[in-house]
Amino acid sequence: MIDAYDVLGVSLTATESEIKKAFQKLSLRCHPDKVQASGDDDKDAANTRWLRIQEAKDILQDSDRKKVYDTFGIDLGVERPEMEVWTIGVSTLLSPLGSFLLKTVVARVVLWLLGWRWIGRILMLLGVASWGLYFGDVHIREVSCRSPEAVSVFLPLIVIDVVIVLNWLWPLLAEAVIIFYLASEIFGMESFFDSWKIGSVVGVVSLLLGRLLRGWWWWIVGLEVLAAVVLLVALTISSGIMRLWIDSIQTQHGEKLLEWRKSMRKEREKLENEVAELKQKLEGKKATATAK
Repeated sequence: MIDAYDVLGVSLTATESEIKKAFQKLSLRCHPDKVQASGDDDKDAANTRWLRIQEAKDILQDSDRKKVYDTFGIDLGVERPEMEVWTIGVSTLLSPLGSFLLKTVVARVVLWLLGWRWIGRILMLLGVASWGLYFGDVHIREVSCRSPEAVSVFLPLIVIDVVIVLNWLWPLLAEAVIIFYLASEIFGMESFFDSWKIGSVVGVVSLLLGRLLRGWWWWIVGLEVLAAVVLLVALTISSGIMRLWIDSIQTQHGEKLLEWRKSMRKEREKLENEVAELKQKLEGKKATATAK
């Protein structure tokens, strides 16, 4: 966009009150409603100019946003750069790790609970009941037990029943199922089922890991927690470093940018004066030609 200071018509060192007054004056003259009331039919141009004025006001009245604008000469948006670093880090690294940690803890707690016989028997009965309701196509409050909503409730119970049976037959198989599930959260369940070879390899590896990791799971959970804490600290430090870097850049190059803007403003004023002089000369020649 055009320089925000030029849009509002203020000096490059304008204070917050000066910027506010300039915006108020422009709003009285350039607001689309005022333009429409004055009989100007160019509504699109009026709206575009008003949007530029609002954007310039938003940039210069937000101290953090103005600081970045005065440092780099461009507007980087409402969110501060250090917060952008934080947001990207949280969404791409910390959030997936936290989700994986939660699923690991839940999976281990579920497997621990399934070790209690009476809990396993209750869940088995619920799973069998789910099978019966599904195959009998029973309707509960006019909702079919074969509907997608009902299946989304029954399916976890059936999966838990499978894990319970495997745990009763051979506990290592239940461990392997948990590892297979966690691996699917990382690589995607579809990739395992698209190719039976990949699924088979992952199943065998899950069985081997289940054997190797027995008794070490809470240590693994602890390592995941430690990794999350380290990542959180790293993101905090990165955001702080970004903030310090912006302050340093402003100290080093802020004055240079200000001088460049001043020189560009003088150059523009010079060109505008030359254009005005040329217009006057052309109008003078037209007037002379008309008089003759």
